[in-house]
Amino acid sequence: YLSAELTPNLYGIAQRGLLAEGFIPGFPSSTFPSHYSIVTGLYPGRHGIIGNNFYDPSRMQDYRMRDRRAVEDGSWYGGEPLWVAAEKAGLRATSFFWVGSEADVAGVRPSAWRRFDSSVPNDSRVEQVLEWVADDAEEHADLVTFYFSDVDSAGHAHGPNSQQVMDAVARVDRSVGKLMRGIDTLNQQVYLFVVSDHGMAAVDFSQQIFLRDYLDLKEWYGQAKIVLGGAFAYFYSDDEAQLRDAKSRLGRAESLRVYLRDEFPPELGFARSEVAKFDRARIPNMIALAPAQGYINISRSQQRKPPKGAHGYLPSELSNMNGLLLAQGPRIKPGSRPPAIDNVHVYPWIMELLSLPVAGPIDGDLTVLAPYFR
Repeated sequence: YLSAELTPNLYGIAQRGLLAEGFIPGFPSSTFPSHYSIVTGLYPGRHGIIGNNFYDPSRMQDYRMRDRRAVEDGSWYGGEPLWVAAEKAGLRATSFFWVGSEADVAGVRPSAWRRFDSSVPNDSRVEQVLEWVADDAEEHADLVTFYFSDVDSAGHAHGPNSQQVMDAVARVDRSVGKLMRGIDTLNQQVYLFVVSDHGMAAVDFSQQIFLRDYLDLKEWYGQAKIVLGGAFAYFYSDDEAQLRDAKSRLGRAESLRVYLRDEFPPELGFARSEVAKFDRARIPNMIALAPAQGYINISRSQQRKPPKGAHGYLPSELSNMNGLLLAQGPRIKPGSRPPAIDNVHVYPWIMELLSLPVAGPIDGDLTVLAPYFR
């Protein structure tokens, strides 16, 4: 969507600084895992937020993006988010919507944060951010994270190539312009990173897969669970015979790929969970992957109508799952054009710019973006 005509402000950032060819999320390419990877430098299998919704048998609890109790419970979140590192070092971090910022991760929250509310106008978000970073602010923020949801919402509702998405892109660009004009009035050096958590694909309604066509779903109530992600489905069960039978049955679904835990391909990234804080219980026992642009549903009689646009697919197979990475600031070389990079690599650079040490092993690598920084 980036162009001089549609997005003059974002395009200007690219001209003055850095524009990556792509910004590659881990699996799943969903909102919560991707947002949290960007601010921890860890893939989902290592920071523990492996979906917008998932189950943890060791806790006997579900994590769901619309469950305020779970979202605000820091014990679900691994790694050390940017704002936690900043606050622990005596800096002031603030957040106007970012996954994890509403929780007490490691007992720490940003100095100021907001509970997510999509109805808050973008201009209000920008005005608050500029108040936080103003030269005369009583408690000046050293780090701010914030989020615009317009483009994602329009893509789901109307499809990635719709006029509504173009309108949303232009609307966000105007908000970015307002932010930049405010930054230009500050008597200080500011780095601006603009990222998106994922891309979007048009859903092909003819490629819906209904699990009830192949499984007796009564067997998946109680301790055995299925968690749907649209582009994928997670299956949790301690019964190996049940899993093998389900895999065999689902194998009859055209184009659906099904893997037991010991068969997970490397691109899922869940093998990395072996060195995570979290045990393997949170990683599902079986995963089903929809075909590109397909969608997994429960049943024909109780189907949830698929969105016109979706994500969550394997980024290694569908390049339009890639997000956006733009950056500008004093040490960023103008006109920098790195190739597509994994989204975990921004974290170590922001930590470097804040002069903060990385607390533990991460997947992000400082050297990936090093050629583009003075």
